[in-house]
Amino acid sequence: MRVRTGALLALVIGAALFFGLNMKFPTFPPVSVKAEALVCLGGEFSNAGSCASGTPITNSLLATIVVDVLLMLVVVFGVRNQMVPRGFQNFVELVVGSLHDFAVGVDKKNVAKFFPFVGTAFLLILLSNFVGLVPGVGSIGFCQVHHAENAVEKPRNVTFFDNLPLQCDHEAHEELVPVLRAPTADLNLTLALGLMSVILIEYFGLKALGLEYLVRFFNFREGPMFTVIGFIELLSEFIRIISFAFRLFGNIFAGEVVLIVMGYLFPYMLPLPFYAFEVFVALMQAVIFAVLTLVFMSMATQAHGGGHDEHEAAAH
Repeated sequence: MRVRTGALLALVIGAALFFGLNMKFPTFPPVSVKAEALVCLGGEFSNAGSCASGTPITNSLLATIVVDVLLMLVVVFGVRNQMVPRGFQNFVELVVGSLHDFAVGVDKKNVAKFFPFVGTAFLLILLSNFVGLVPGVGSIGFCQVHHAENAVEKPRNVTFFDNLPLQCDHEAHEELVPVLRAPTADLNLTLALGLMSVILIEYFGLKALGLEYLVRFFNFREGPMFTVIGFIELLSEFIRIISFAFRLFGNIFAGEVVLIVMGYLFPYMLPLPFYAFEVFVALMQAVIFAVLTLVFMSMATQAHGGGHDEHEAAAH
């Protein structure tokens, strides 16, 4: 039985490699780190395809609006029958309840303050990550022409670049501009989330401890070593913004690139394990962001040296 299973698996992989390596692929699409502008409100496009003036409406912003609408629908349909939960409401309560139980285990005293932001950020990031994995997101769009001398032409057609015969002509400087792009694959959103998290961490710390909270950063009464440690702590608060933003952005954007590359090199079956892995990464990145924010908020509300003092009190 094991021999037959191994032979079948080898046959499937061999067939995928054969067809994948012998297919005639279209030109590999450009991978843009920056979200592409779809519309320039009150302005016009530049020769490079970005907004020369006006307010850009990017594909990641449009996808964020879609995610917001989905999140509101989840809330509406997830709590509409509060007395006898069933179906979709059971699933929503399971997800939110599990995260809430974990938050209670981290900081039971302050969970009511922390959880609204932590829970919302978790659901927003989770839906944003999953939207980026929906077929067509990042691959269905329109062609734009980028010339050094001429302005960008109007959209020529709508194309699904890896299936339909209509392709963007890269030799004519045409590039595919996807209509939708994963919101968390845009550094603007992840940076905003990281900034909001750190601001709330400092807010809860100041609210719980008052000016005493600043002692952990500006400690001049316990010697030079603690003064240096305080400045390192202050620096780490700013580094958290970068850490939050780039960890989420890097994992989601890198996952999109991996799926595009594997879809072009091996379009039959072999990309499926990578797709399953990216589903796991999408879930874990939402969990990591929420858990780290929750833990940092809890740490911020603890008095400087509070754990040591409590330990001594318990000993006496």
